[in-house]
Amino acid sequence: MLLDSLKNFSWYNEPQNVRFVEEGMLVETMPQTDFWQAAHHNFSKDDGHFFYTEKRGNFDLTLKWHLGAVVASDQCGLMIREDSRNWAKIGFLSPDLSAPQLGCVVTSGGISDWSSHYLPTAPSDLWCKVMRRGDDFVFFCSTDGEKFRQIRMFHFANQQTVIKAGAYCCSPQNHKFECILENIE
Repeated sequence: MLLDSLKNFSWYNEPQNVRFVEEGMLVETMPQTDFWQAAHHNFSKDDGHFFYTEKRGNFDLTLKWHLGAVVASDQCGLMIREDSRNWAKIGFLSPDLSAPQLGCVVTSGGISDWSSHYLPTAPSDLWCKVMRRGDDFVFFCSTDGEKFRQIRMFHFANQQTVIKAGAYCCSPQNHKFECILENIE
């Protein structure tokens, strides 16, 4: 990952421990961090870590995470965001490591939904991609960087033309999690 390519990126809830290693940007999440709004679990959290750039109009964004030792509920993936009430995320989001999952959350008007897709094994690397066309978004994932599967298509009735897009990670439980952002383009 070239440092110059990251000059237009910023942190929302910057983690305390971020450093560059040979493979990319190593991020250590803070414990009890998450992105979730209201539905089913009856709580709201907006303190996960989000490394983003601002995008206007149509765009594609692809990133690659290398997962460290994952504990149940650890997450890393891709997020798009207007504000705390309107955002979406996709990535490794497994509440139970005996059944690893891709998870997708779309939050609209302050209410989160959640869909999951089971994986045969927990990946060590995960590629996520988002395509924006107008107010429509499509999420894709891959475990090999070549074959991307469409996971979710959704619509945001945007009042804003600028969308924050980038990499997110968090640890909803009481522990830290290390992951490496190897590429973002």
